[in-house]
Amino acid sequence: MAMTTGDLVETYISLRDRKAEITKKIKEKTDKIDAAMRQVEAILLKKMDADDSESIRTDRGTVFKSTKTGARVADWDAVLDYIREHDAYELLTKGVSKDAVKAYRDEHNGDIPPGVDWYSEISINVRRS
Repeated sequence: MAMTTGDLVETYISLRDRKAEITKKIKEKTDKIDAAMRQVEAILLKKMDADDSESIRTDRGTVFKSTKTGARVADWDAVLDYIREHDAYELLTKGVSKDAVKAYRDEHNGDIPPGVDWYSEISINVRRS
């Protein structure tokens, strides 16, 4: 016998709930492991700093320092002023705001700014009753 739409919705919600339970249990376990790993990393870093070394090789593995870098905007007005004044547009990443493009479309009868592609995907959502 074919499943009714109600049966399919009930099955979907049940599967989603099971997935959420499993994900929560896994996250609880991995959070503890991540915390323990951070503690070991801190101890290893102290050892390396004390020895003034960039790496330590053992018969069980090698630990080495690496530097992660990043940049965040603290003051958009100052950054944009600098970019305009120095023609430093390479400081910007390539991307547009979905919300701003949607607002533009709404204000311009569905047109979009030049050079921008707009797409929409249809998907379904299932809510608990």
